[in-house]
Amino acid sequence: MPFGATHFPTRSLAETALSSFFKEIIVLGSENVPEEGPMLVACSHTNMVIDPAVLSNTIPRKVPLHYWVKDSLFANPVLSRILINAGNIPVDRRNKNNQSLFKGTFEVMALGESIGVFPEGTSHTSPHLLPLKDGVSWAALEYVKYLAGAADGVKKKGRKAVIVPVGITYLDKAKYRSSIIVEYGQPITMDAFEQQFLSAEEGANKIAVKRLTKTLELEMMKLTVNAPDWESLIAAKMAKELLWEKESKLAPEEVVKVQQTLVDMFSPPTTSKQLQELKDLLNKYNNLLVTAKLSNTELSDLPLPESLNPSRSTPLPTKFATIWLLIKDTISCMVRLPFFLVPMVVHLPIYVMARMGANIAKEELETQAQMKVAFGLLFSFAVYPVIFFALWVLLGFTALGGLVAAALVYGFNMSHQSLVDANYSHFKRLVAAWRVIVGVWAPKRREIPIAKLASVLPSSSAPEGATKNAYAWKTRGTDQEVKEEVEKTEKRKRVPTRRFIKHVLRTRVAAAQALEAFLAELEQGGHRVNARPWLVEAAPYGAEAAQAEQQSTADEGKDAVDRFPMGTRAGEEVVEFLRQRGARILPSTSEHTGWDALSGDETEARSGNEE
Repeated sequence: MPFGATHFPTRSLAETALSSFFKEIIVLGSENVPEEGPMLVACSHTNMVIDPAVLSNTIPRKVPLHYWVKDSLFANPVLSRILINAGNIPVDRRNKNNQSLFKGTFEVMALGESIGVFPEGTSHTSPHLLPLKDGVSWAALEYVKYLAGAADGVKKKGRKAVIVPVGITYLDKAKYRSSIIVEYGQPITMDAFEQQFLSAEEGANKIAVKRLTKTLELEMMKLTVNAPDWESLIAAKMAKELLWEKESKLAPEEVVKVQQTLVDMFSPPTTSKQLQELKDLLNKYNNLLVTAKLSNTELSDLPLPESLNPSRSTPLPTKFATIWLLIKDTISCMVRLPFFLVPMVVHLPIYVMARMGANIAKEELETQAQMKVAFGLLFSFAVYPVIFFALWVLLGFTALGGLVAAALVYGFNMSHQSLVDANYSHFKRLVAAWRVIVGVWAPKRREIPIAKLASVLPSSSAPEGATKNAYAWKTRGTDQEVKEEVEKTEKRKRVPTRRFIKHVLRTRVAAAQALEAFLAELEQGGHRVNARPWLVEAAPYGAEAAQAEQQSTADEGKDAVDRFPMGTRAGEEVVEFLRQRGARILPSTSEHTGWDALSGDETEARSGNEE
């Protein structure tokens, strides 16, 4: 099943679309991908068609990838030709004969080619990997049998396939100009599984498949961030943003390990009341930011105090400080505006259409980026030809004029791409500055009372647009529970940001102080925290605890995130781990009052202090 004429242009088009929407795609672990196939490249799947586009354009040496497609789509002769020409493989999932089911897959792998697969089975918005399907394992092990001549008694020449695990981490998967981290893991060979799979013992093949699936699941979990619930994931996300207010301060290769370390720290069972209070406060801060349509990064120009000692009250930013912030951000935007104004105006229709596409999928977070990219790309096909022909006419409609017009359009696009990140960032900061100054300067009577603040906030930390996914809103939520949450979200009254911006700023400081106090207690109190086994093994202390924890067996019916037992790490080691990676944590010799100075009641009282 060779690749036809449509595959490579489609991949190039996808690469252009990705570079237009995302700021950067960081690729790690390229050395782990074998130079020769066949390979089954097993990837996490949280962003619909964006995932195969990312996978096809980041795999080392641009190895062409086939993809499995359900056979019903091949019923139409025209569509069938297009799909096969692009290298897709029809799969009839109703077929119970595996040698027949994977016939097309075997033909591809016999040529030494590779297949991209998504073993979760569906795209999703969830705080963790979904339980993996066994299809990848069956395909890899059945191919061993195929090479042995199971179908026709004739041994085939060729290498056995390996499975290459891949984790795609979107820092904000539906957000324009966000970043992606793609990590390729160590390939999994069939050596440890094929003997059992080929055994004549009844049921041995199924056991081998389950073992291989669990091995793949473990490797994919190492490459992604997995939390048992949204509250733990959001608390970890906000802790990371407070500890690294600038995204660039944390090295890309450390993002997944740092985020997972923080997730594990907040994951149940939590035996500490203080930890639960911190988790709730970080989730409250996140909900306030979401409701205010702000981010912690946009507030970072209002610096947190050097000392985050929770016993010291910290006032709100002064009115004059907010004026200076607004002036600074306005000047910064205006200096860049002359160079960016024309490209911005020209591209504005594309952005509007992309936003319209996202609104179509506003209740499905994993579809929004796909719709933004698709609508933006389609409309750019109208905008750029118009610019080209307008320039061509102005240049006399000659052959030379056409070449010059094409070069100008290309240069115009490249110029826009190079300027958009800085300008977009400064524009968002300017909008945030306006919201802050209006709220801080507003009279006290316009501020929403803290007692009514609950009516402003979402009732869950699950991201907007994730509520219709049962895995996303509640791991085992019923359709009725999901429906009720969607209705509550739609009925929630929108409150102007200026009425609660002071609460946002107070909660920001309270969350930072609480986090600092907890980390100080963690470092000095001889505590241990939850940790995934692979993080424990890499830690200077705690390997013995990890070994003991790994003795237990996981229940097959559990969700992926629960199927691998937790170990523990020493609190001081975790704090030092974060500090060495640039986290804003005071030195261990600094004065800390810890949690004794920060009870839940005092936190609320401090949050309510006036300027």
